[in-house]
Amino acid sequence: MTQISVFMRKRDQVKWGALWLLLVTIGCNSGTEYVTLEGLAIPVQLQANVEREWRQVSLRQLYEVPRESGIELYMPGPFRIGSDGALYYMDPGDMKIKHFDADGYFKHSYGGLGEGPGEFRVFTEAGILGDSVLYVTDFTRRAISFFAVDSSTLLYRIPNIHAHKYRITQGGRAYWIDLESDSLLGTSTSKHDARFIGSMIKGQSAVHRSLTGGHIAPYQEDIVYIPSKYPILIRYDSAGTVIYARTTPDFETAELPSLERLDTAAGFGTLVRGRSLNGHSEIYGDKLVVYANVAASEKAFDVYDAATGNYEYSVSVPWGRIHFGSYDPMRKRVWQVRDTTVAVYAVDP
Repeated sequence: MTQISVFMRKRDQVKWGALWLLLVTIGCNSGTEYVTLEGLAIPVQLQANVEREWRQVSLRQLYEVPRESGIELYMPGPFRIGSDGALYYMDPGDMKIKHFDADGYFKHSYGGLGEGPGEFRVFTEAGILGDSVLYVTDFTRRAISFFAVDSSTLLYRIPNIHAHKYRITQGGRAYWIDLESDSLLGTSTSKHDARFIGSMIKGQSAVHRSLTGGHIAPYQEDIVYIPSKYPILIRYDSAGTVIYARTTPDFETAELPSLERLDTAAGFGTLVRGRSLNGHSEIYGDKLVVYANVAASEKAFDVYDAATGNYEYSVSVPWGRIHFGSYDPMRKRVWQVRDTTVAVYAVDP
């Protein structure tokens, strides 16, 4: 018979303040441990290893983007990597997506600052469907624009989606971090209207939006949600069922975020306490890679099995703080966003 034992304990080596953890051990032989963090609505499975497993690699710089004169990157911005290794750089300086091939040579630009068709006010997310369609989230205009990758032609727009993050699976299901419902995520397909799924915080409502921000990455027809301020990651299916919720290597040391009400002359405001733990995230093949803020001056690429959420290893980021970065363990490439260039490295064992 499966036995469930519930008990309270406080972590010995870490100062959690008033935070207590509810540990649930499930199964006589499985040894699977779950924790319920204060304020969260779902139990989270502990990793087998609670500390980072550092993998030593050497980086060999291949080139910097842009390689040609006359092509400029004006401000540090996020990016996506296509399945062919192409780089799609989101330049906030001129509100253009700049497409470079796998060898770093410029191909096309998409958009630009403005109100016209195919232009953006403030973009916050981009993704690539196959190798043929680029989609871009315009947060301010509340729209998703779709472009032909090979010609930069605007194909169509989806209006009235107030999304901060928006990703599409290869099967065509869209997920987004929703800003107008009490749920965590929105999801839809071309054949089905939007529905809203996911609850992470007890009593979750719009007031918790400043706590639930983060990143999303499609895996198969599901979505992996990586909150910025919590040491966890969650995989949801399209019905909102939790496939897994797992801790990250920062679980033992991180302080959980909180909201503090501040009285002001105009009424009151809300202060968010807690540092950002998880940054730019992407899935390469079956590997989820998260750019992690280990400490003020220490960063890492944390690698997980995307199917199970099992933590595998970490690669140290040798440059200290960088604006954005990512590591593809399948292609053995690292991208480092500098002030006005992107450095591309080969990863040697």
